[in-house]
Amino acid sequence: MNVFKQIAQLINQSEQTVILTGAGISTESGLPDFRSDDGFWTKNKPIQFSEFIASEEKRRLSWERNIELHSLLEDLNPNLGHECVKKIIDSRQENFLITQNIDGLHQKTGTPINKTIEIHGNATEASCLDCGTKQEILHFHAAIKNKTQLPRCSSCKGIVKVATISFGQPMIDADMAKASKLSMECSLMIVIGSSLKVMPAGKLPGLAIEAGAKVIIFNREKTRYDSKAEIVVNDELKTICSKLLLEL
Repeated sequence: MNVFKQIAQLINQSEQTVILTGAGISTESGLPDFRSDDGFWTKNKPIQFSEFIASEEKRRLSWERNIELHSLLEDLNPNLGHECVKKIIDSRQENFLITQNIDGLHQKTGTPINKTIEIHGNATEASCLDCGTKQEILHFHAAIKNKTQLPRCSSCKGIVKVATISFGQPMIDADMAKASKLSMECSLMIVIGSSLKVMPAGKLPGLAIEAGAKVIIFNREKTRYDSKAEIVVNDELKTICSKLLLEL
């Protein structure tokens, strides 16, 4: 039996499959890995969360960078990897997606938002740091371009920030708690395009394995959990996902 038929069987037999995606799934849509040689954080020194809070200059710079990133994301389209994820998530009510990505490409594919945890947030959204109210991001882009007042919440006048987790910013406890719970309850976890080096997301496959789940890893490079995984496929994701889609 070829490995992709075996993977399809494991998915079909699984009572709950959780998929964890990382930056590798989006690089084939034309978005460089944020930490790669030509990535966003290589070209732009990260702004620490404490700097964002303390400095109007840093807040303005952060918003200017988001305008640049948002323009790039608008032109990107999902690829076979995102389509493969959607098909697996749609195949069973209990299946769930956990993504480290902030690009919104899973949403563009039509993967249900109520079956998705974006543990690092979403760069196409904004929210108030005080009351949590979601905000219209394009409205603030216009203000930044016009050099007017920095974004403030329409409800409580608190500081508004792009809804991503910045360096030094605490993770959203509820999201990480749910992601951990799903990892410990699933019968199968599929890791797609993640090096599993960034914590705390990198520990989720370990939680699944400890709880008795099988883990499948699709990634170009080796990861820390390869030796404990049921199946590991190291190849380009478009090659992997095109072969798997034929079996699903």
